[in-house]
Amino acid sequence: MDADFGEIEPEELKFLFKPKVQIMCIVKLINKSNRYIAYKVKTTRPKLYCVRPNIGIVKPDSTCEVHVTRQAQAILPVSSEIEKEKFLFERMFVPESMALEEVSSIFLSKDGDTDINKKKLKVVFDDTPMMEEMKSKNEERHLMLKKVEETILLRSKIKELDLRLVEAEETISKLKEQKTDDRDCSSRKTRSRVFIKCFNVRFA
Repeated sequence: MDADFGEIEPEELKFLFKPKVQIMCIVKLINKSNRYIAYKVKTTRPKLYCVRPNIGIVKPDSTCEVHVTRQAQAILPVSSEIEKEKFLFERMFVPESMALEEVSSIFLSKDGDTDINKKKLKVVFDDTPMMEEMKSKNEERHLMLKKVEETILLRSKIKELDLRLVEAEETISKLKEQKTDDRDCSSRKTRSRVFIKCFNVRFA
């Protein structure tokens, strides 16, 4: 009987999870028959999901897209919670003259009727984008830490070079002072020798 009503793709609602962002999944209702098919979508978590359109009519040999949007959440739900999130797609053949406004009421009046085809779809999450984003952020953080370490090391080397430069300047200054003192001492000794010679000559 499922084959008579065409196909529902995909067979499970797969959401690409992203923190604090609304996520959406598109379900295609494919009608391969020559008859009109009315549908209604129900969920176990109506406050968490928005289904548009949740009722409709699929024309013969055509496809209808149902957009299922999940409210944003900061963290990935635990498996036990995800398992509770299910969708029920109800379908039934209707006459061409059926108006869209009548679809909801006709499903209520035929609740439990064998003419209604029911198919349950479970919810699954793909956290690959989130994991890739986390990996990218970790890599960026690692590079940043590496740059910080390199900067600290470079500053340490610069500080060490500054200290050596100060020591070198102090050494040069001391050598200059010593050279000046030696020159002054040598000059005094020379003047002393000249004075003694002059004194000896005069005495003679």
